[in-house]
Amino acid sequence: MKKILLLSDINSAHSKKWFKLLSQYGFSLAVYSLSLPEDGWYKKENIKLLSDGGFSNAKFHAKQSSKIAYLKRRKEVKKAIADYKPDIVHAHYASSYGLLGALSGFHPFYLSVWGSDVLLFPSNPINKSIIKFNFKKADKIIVSSKILKEESQRYTKKEISIIPFGVDTSIFKPSYKEKSDIIIIGTVKSLEKVYGIDLLIKAFSILVKKMPQTKIEMHIIGEGSEKASLEKMTKELGVDKQTRFLGTFSQQDLVKKMHDFDIGVFLSRSESFGVAILEVSACGIPVVVSAVGGLKEVVEDDKTGFWVETENPEAAAEKMKLLMKDKKLREQMGKKAREKVIKEYNLKDTEKEIVNLYESMEKKTCE
Repeated sequence: MKKILLLSDINSAHSKKWFKLLSQYGFSLAVYSLSLPEDGWYKKENIKLLSDGGFSNAKFHAKQSSKIAYLKRRKEVKKAIADYKPDIVHAHYASSYGLLGALSGFHPFYLSVWGSDVLLFPSNPINKSIIKFNFKKADKIIVSSKILKEESQRYTKKEISIIPFGVDTSIFKPSYKEKSDIIIIGTVKSLEKVYGIDLLIKAFSILVKKMPQTKIEMHIIGEGSEKASLEKMTKELGVDKQTRFLGTFSQQDLVKKMHDFDIGVFLSRSESFGVAILEVSACGIPVVVSAVGGLKEVVEDDKTGFWVETENPEAAAEKMKLLMKDKKLREQMGKKAREKVIKEYNLKDTEKEIVNLYESMEKKTCE
C-alpha cells in the first residue's frame, strides 16, 4: 500500500474530493495543512493530520506577507516527512504548498496546479521565481485544464499532465419533477470579487427591467467575504425581493438546489476550470458563462450554453432573456450539456487517471 503525504488545505472542497478518492482506492494517506480543520471529515477517511496548528480560515490566495509564515513551516514539513515516511509527497497548489514541498527536498515530489497559483500569483519577478523553482523540483506536474497547462508552460519545459475534475453523473443528473412557473437563474460560487457575483446581480437587474411581467428569481449558492456588499447591491438595484442567498450545502442537498435552476449563470473574471458549471450541466441545465480561462473548455458556445464578454452584464442579460423565452432551446442545450459531461468529464475516467498517477510512480528524482 503506497503512502502518500498531501500538502494541501484540509478544508478545500477540491482537495477533499481528491483525498476521499485516494482513500477509497486503498492508499495510505496523511495531510499537512496550513489551515485548521473546520471539522473532522478526515478522520472518517482514516487520513492522518500531521500538522497540529495553522491559520484560521486560511485561503490559497493569501497575501504575500503570509508566504513568510509558510516558510517558517518548512521544518515542520520535513519532520512530518521523516515521521510518516511517505512514498510520494504531493503538494496541491503551486505557490505556498508547492514551495514547502520543493524546499523539503523529498522525491518523488508531485505538484498540482489549481488556478490562481499560476494565473494570479506570478504577478512580480519574485513570485515568478518561486513558481519556476517549485516546478524545477517537481517530478510530476498536474493541472486540471488546457488553460492551466498553457500558463504553467510559461515557467517550465517539463511534461505537464492534464487530469480534469470529474463529475459523478449518477448523482448530478436531471430531475424530471414538475417545475414552478417561476424562472430561476442560479449560480454556485464563492462570494468573492473574482467570481463576478456583482456582475450577475447587475445582469439580473437588467433582465428584470426587460421582462417586468415575468416571474423571475435569482438563487445564489455560496459564502464569502463579499456577501454583505452583494446583499446591499441587490437592495440598491431593487432586486432584493427576487434574490435568495442560500449559503452552502452538502453534495446531496446541492443537487436538489441545482434542480431548481432553469438557467445557470457564471460570470467569473478569472476561472481555471469550472467544476460547478459541469455539475449544473450534468443536471441538464444550460449555462451562460463569461468567456474566460477554463470556462471556454467546459462550455461549447451556442451548443451547451452561451459565452459572453466578461465585465458585460448587458450581454449576459440578453443571453439569459433568450433562454428564458425559449423553453425548447433550454431543453436542447441542457441535453447537449449533459452529453458533453458524460463524454469528457465522467468521474470514473478521472478516477482511473488519478490512481494511475500514483501507481506509475517512477523511482527517480528531479533536480
